[in-house]
Amino acid sequence: MPALPRHPLVLTVAFLATMSGSGACSGLQQAHAAGDTHGDLVSEVAASLAAPNPAYTATYRLAGGDTARVTTGTAPDRTAYEYPGGRLIRTPSAVTRCARDVCTATDPDSAESLPPGAGLITDAQVVALLEAAAIDPDPEVTQRDTTLAGRHATCLTLTGVEGAEANAFDVCVTVGGVLAAFQGTIGGAQVDTVLAEFAEQADAGDFLVPAGAKLIDRRTGQGN
Repeated sequence: MPALPRHPLVLTVAFLATMSGSGACSGLQQAHAAGDTHGDLVSEVAASLAAPNPAYTATYRLAGGDTARVTTGTAPDRTAYEYPGGRLIRTPSAVTRCARDVCTATDPDSAESLPPGAGLITDAQVVALLEAAAIDPDPEVTQRDTTLAGRHATCLTLTGVEGAEANAFDVCVTVGGVLAAFQGTIGGAQVDTVLAEFAEQADAGDFLVPAGAKLIDRRTGQGN
């Protein structure tokens, strides 16, 4: 199966990292050198992405030049996705989906999923893809290191993954456990996103319904 086309920014930084030659290997590279299997490497990346993170704001560049933002907060745990034309906000009290100037709040145990075409992918989706690859007996896995938005990241290109939402994809995760890049087809839509900016803080306003938006409350026991 041919390799996935790489995002230009990923190609550039991967080339520079290769040309540097004498740089220190990542922990994953050292583990691989010690004889760990591809499944071990994939599991390590999945565990890093699934681990709790301090509050942060990550801005991503999407295919076509648009941008999107993911904000995570702690105490309480919450996440906000802002993408062209919409938002998804997950807090302990609700999952709120906004399309243009209309937002709908549902119970917090409802599925956290982004609409096709949002250009983003959730950490949970990526972890599920990696977990499927980790138990697959015969996927093709290529590992490399790169730097995005000033953050060192480990990248995996996987093809031939059975039983996953995507059987071929490219993913980069920073050493701090933040999604740095993803390329693949999810739900019939192409996702091509690369970390452009990163800040170790979260604006509380990102977890609120945008000013002027109409809110439809469909949570149990709430009126419309």
